[in-house]
Amino acid sequence: MQLRLRHIARNVLFNWLGTIANMAVGFLLSPFILHRLGNVAYGVWVLTVSVVGYLSLLDLGMQSSILRFVSQGHAKQDHQGASEATSAALWVRLQISALALLLSAGLAVVFPHVFKIPQELASDARKAIMLIGATTAITMSLGVFGGIISGLNRYDLQNYVNLVQTAIRVVGIVAVLRTGHGIVAIAVCELVTVLAGKLLQIWMARRLYPELRIQLTRPKPETLRKIWSYSSYTFLITIAVQLVYQTDNLVVGAFVSTAAVTFYAIANSLCRYVTQVITSMSSTFTPAASSYEAVGDTASLLTLYKNGTRAMMMASLPIIITLIIRGSSFIGLWMGPQYSHISGIVLVILCVPLFFFFANQTPAAIAFGIEKHKTMALWAIGEGIANLTLSIILVHWYGIYGVAIGTLVPSLIAQLGFWPQYISKLVGLTPFEVVWNVWGPVILTSIPFAIASWIMEAFHPAHSLAGFFLQIIATLPVFFLTVALIFRSFVRSQVLPKIRSMFFAEAR
Repeated sequence: MQLRLRHIARNVLFNWLGTIANMAVGFLLSPFILHRLGNVAYGVWVLTVSVVGYLSLLDLGMQSSILRFVSQGHAKQDHQGASEATSAALWVRLQISALALLLSAGLAVVFPHVFKIPQELASDARKAIMLIGATTAITMSLGVFGGIISGLNRYDLQNYVNLVQTAIRVVGIVAVLRTGHGIVAIAVCELVTVLAGKLLQIWMARRLYPELRIQLTRPKPETLRKIWSYSSYTFLITIAVQLVYQTDNLVVGAFVSTAAVTFYAIANSLCRYVTQVITSMSSTFTPAASSYEAVGDTASLLTLYKNGTRAMMMASLPIIITLIIRGSSFIGLWMGPQYSHISGIVLVILCVPLFFFFANQTPAAIAFGIEKHKTMALWAIGEGIANLTLSIILVHWYGIYGVAIGTLVPSLIAQLGFWPQYISKLVGLTPFEVVWNVWGPVILTSIPFAIASWIMEAFHPAHSLAGFFLQIIATLPVFFLTVALIFRSFVRSQVLPKIRSMFFAEAR
């Protein structure tokens, strides 16, 4: 158990390294790209990415099934079963990738007619969609090998690949924008970056799991049924994610304006950066849960839920509180004062449900790992449909704020109405125990930090990004000290002995 926990912690650290690197790059590149392209061209770029993003639905949830069956097959030494499942997934996804290319061509034709695209950008938008479609096809087909690496719990190698991709992407985008190119050149950079990363993943997967035999022949019907029985509900969840996170930009572009997409996308991108950082923790819980379930270790599943949820909340709360209290000021320093007010309000609306979303990510990862994600999928698709419907209704009354409210309301209903009940079926805790014993102590630790952040914003507002981050660093000890106080028994019994042993080991 201790070895498994250390392995999970190691994977979380590597995921954080890769995710923080991507987030830092996005943070630094976003204003650079925005000011090089301008509001309208940047809005067009966001729309092209959002539209083509729907092609990822063609994956049919198979990526998660690869992780599941590779993880389970490797743990049970069932290399034949893992090989058949992986080969079947690759066989299907190669055909789906060809379909994705055809659909990209169709999207390129209709795109300028659906959205309010300036005539001078219509041709570039079409080319960008075709290039992004090709990138999606490569990701979908060769992504099988990334699933193998994740299924083997080698998130360290997965993040090495991400760092290589990040370096290629940064160099390429900065170079093409500095030489006066636009969204087509950015799309080319994305294509080259993904191709390089996928080729590296192929090499790693073959070295890590030599017993795996991949064959591009028609799979057995029973193998396809096994994959589909797992991935069908993952597919519904993928649709829900697209409805929740991709349609907002499309609704703004279709019913407000292309320029308004930029204001919404700034706030939405901040939420996505935070989501990437925090969910990089929970993604490591899925193979761990599969391993526990394979050997019938229910006690470890419960421990994984409690510790994982508390860790997710402790990691996310300071960020969420900062964005809610100080997000408007941050956007002004980051992107420019002209974006501060409108994007700041959107950010506050979108951040409220994020807290509960992160609190429920550990049980979601466990549900995937033990193949109990059917009910979760049905709730998720209901949330996605409600999100889209409400956003379309409210955009006519409140503009981009209405789109954000359309995301807020269904999310709160799902996170507070469904998950506390569903957790009892996964790990045996009642909703009261979840709120009182798991959520409650962590929420309590955040109150002094929230007060300190409000005082800092009200009486000492930052005038530069460097000053802003220094203020965050100055207030974070308030949160850490409160955590140490409320969880003092855990600190005394678990943390301090490990620290003492490290020092004594060094002394010897």
